[in-house]
Amino acid sequence: MQKAGLLGHCVPAWKSVRMMTSSRMTRRDLLANKVSLSLSTHRIGFAIARRLAQDGAHVVVNSWKQQNVDQAVATLQGEGLSVTGTVCHVGKIEDPEWLVATAVKLHGGIDILVSNAAVSPVFGSLMDITKEVWDKTLDINVKAPALVTKAVVPEMEKRGGGSVVIVASIAAFSPSPGLSPYSVSKTALLGLTKTLAIELAPRNIRVNCLVPGLIKTSFSRMRKE
Repeated sequence: MQKAGLLGHCVPAWKSVRMMTSSRMTRRDLLANKVSLSLSTHRIGFAIARRLAQDGAHVVVNSWKQQNVDQAVATLQGEGLSVTGTVCHVGKIEDPEWLVATAVKLHGGIDILVSNAAVSPVFGSLMDITKEVWDKTLDINVKAPALVTKAVVPEMEKRGGGSVVIVASIAAFSPSPGLSPYSVSKTALLGLTKTLAIELAPRNIRVNCLVPGLIKTSFSRMRKE
């Protein structure tokens, strides 16, 4: 009886704490004056960009397709959010530095990098994957996050530090049949995150990796079919 009584007194207090935390987390000034560069305009990338902007950040979204950029920017600006966009192919070796320079020109610096551009060009056995498919997958899914991070670090240092968020996938731990190169590339991002975290910590730059599970998107339908 005594134990139940204590629990009963704790529940209202716990609810109060949760409500206070939730209230703080939805404030528009959490990321005030921060600038975020996001390497995607749809699916998970779009949702991340929206949340960062809702928390007060100036968000620069990117895609290699102009129509994707236009649609994302129009939608988010229509919600009263501070969002601009650029068109850049992160798989091209010369584009990461241009992308970072563009974001800096727009907002004066970069505090947050969300590296979530990814492709899965084919669905099939690892034994059937061509060199061209391997090159495209690794260029965009692995090399691009590394090179964009390299380009953005000097800008973060100018602002006293920053945060890099690399988006991997549950496929890094549980490879998806038919998505072999994609699974390999997402596994590589775990190693990239660990290495960058160690190297950039002395520069006051945090590096973390998100590992989403299966989320209902057009991309995830390949896994179900």
